[in-house]
Amino acid sequence: MTRYLAKLARIFFTGSAFFLFWWGGAFLTWVLLPLTRFRHRRDPTEAMRRCRLLLNRSLRLHADYMRFFRLIEFDARAVERQLPSGGFVMVANHPSLIDVVLLLSTCPTLYCVVKGSVMRSPFVGSMLRYCNHIDAGDGDPVSGAHVVHGAIERLRSGDPVLIFPEGTRSPENGVAPFKKGAFAIAQAANVPVIPVRIRRDPPALMRGQKWYQVPDGTIKYHFRLFPPQSPAEYAGDPVAMARDVRSLFLD
Repeated sequence: MTRYLAKLARIFFTGSAFFLFWWGGAFLTWVLLPLTRFRHRRDPTEAMRRCRLLLNRSLRLHADYMRFFRLIEFDARAVERQLPSGGFVMVANHPSLIDVVLLLSTCPTLYCVVKGSVMRSPFVGSMLRYCNHIDAGDGDPVSGAHVVHGAIERLRSGDPVLIFPEGTRSPENGVAPFKKGAFAIAQAANVPVIPVRIRRDPPALMRGQKWYQVPDGTIKYHFRLFPPQSPAEYAGDPVAMARDVRSLFLD
C-alpha cells in the first residue's frame, strides 16, 4: 500500500510539474517577457539578454521544484560552475524530455537551436523568440544557412550555443550518429566544443513514453562535462570531429 501511494504521489507531482511548466511559460510569454522587453525597448540586445536571464532563472526554479518533490536529482548550479566563460558550442545527447529545460537552467547566456515545430508553439515558441533562440526551421537548405549564420553571430558575440548533434531524441540506451553541423559551426566561429553527456537512472521521460509512466524512484540525472575539444585539431574536418566527440558518449 505504501509503495502504491508513493507511486500515486509521484504521478501527481509529475503532472503538477508539467502544469507549472506550461502555465508558467504562458505567464512568462504574455506578461513578464513583454514587460522586460518594453522596459529595455531602447536597447534590443539588452532586452534579449534580460529575457534569457529571466527564462534561465524560471527554468532553474522549475528544476528546483522537481528536485524538492524528489522527482529528479539534479543541481543546475553545480553544472554552471564547470562551464567556461565566453563563446563555445555545447553538444549533448538527448535521452529524455526535459534535457533542454535542465541545460538551459545551467547557463543564463546560453542560446539553443530549436526545432521549427517548437518555435511555432503558441506558448513555448513565443517565449523562445523573446529570448532570441535560434529557429532550426524545417530542415531545408535556407533554414540550415539561417542556423549557421545565427549560431556564428552569437558565438562571436561571446555567448555559448547549445546544439543536439543527433538532431532528435536519443534512442533508448544509446546515442545516434552525430551530424556535422554543430562542429562545422564551431570551426567557422573558432570556438571550442564542450561535450555534455547526460545519463539518468532509472530511464524515464523517453521518446514515446507517457508523462504518467513514472519510475518507482527519483530520476537521478548525471551531467558529465568533458574537456573542451578544439576544432583546430581537425583541420577543417567536422565529420571526423563529430565521430571522435560521439565516441566520448559511448564509454
